[in-house]
Amino acid sequence: MRKYILPALLLFLFILESMSVDFFGLHEISEDWTIVPRYMLIVIVLCAIYTSPYVGLICAMLFGFLYDMVYTEILGVYLFAFGVSVYIISGILRFVNTNYLISFILVLLSITITEHLVFGIHSLIGTTQMLHSEFLYMRVVPTLVFNAIIALILLFPVKLFMERLAIEQKDEL
Repeated sequence: MRKYILPALLLFLFILESMSVDFFGLHEISEDWTIVPRYMLIVIVLCAIYTSPYVGLICAMLFGFLYDMVYTEILGVYLFAFGVSVYIISGILRFVNTNYLISFILVLLSITITEHLVFGIHSLIGTTQMLHSEFLYMRVVPTLVFNAIIALILLFPVKLFMERLAIEQKDEL
C-alpha cells in the first residue's frame, strides 16, 4: 500500500502547482517576472537523492510526460527536461555526500537545468523570442527564489518520508 503514496503525492503536487499560482498571487507580484512553482520536481529530485536514482528518473519521465500532456502543446519537452535534470543530479550524487545543504543545492540546480532546457528547446524551435538575459532576469531568478523557499519547507519532511520509503523497499526485496 505504501508504494502508492509517492505517485499520489506527486499527483497532488502536480495539481497544486497550477493552483498555487492563483493562491499565492504569483502573477501579481511583478508584471515582468514569471514565477513557476516546481513542487513536483523538488520532490522527484529528493526521491532520486534519498531513495534511488532509478525511481527518481522513472518518476521524472512519467510526470514530465503528464506535464507535457496537460500544460504544453509540444509533447516531450518536459519529459526530456525533467529526465535529463534528474539524470544529471543522479550523476552528481556519485561524487558528493548528501546532507541538507547539498540536497538543497541539488534541488536548485535541477530547477535551473530544467528551466534552461525548456528555454533552449523553445528557442531552438522558434516558439520564444526572449533573449537569455531577459530569461534569466524575468524567469529563472524569481523561480529559483520562490522554489528555494518551498524547498526549505519541504526538505526535512520529504527526506524523512523518502528514507522510510527506501527502508521499506529494501525490506520487500
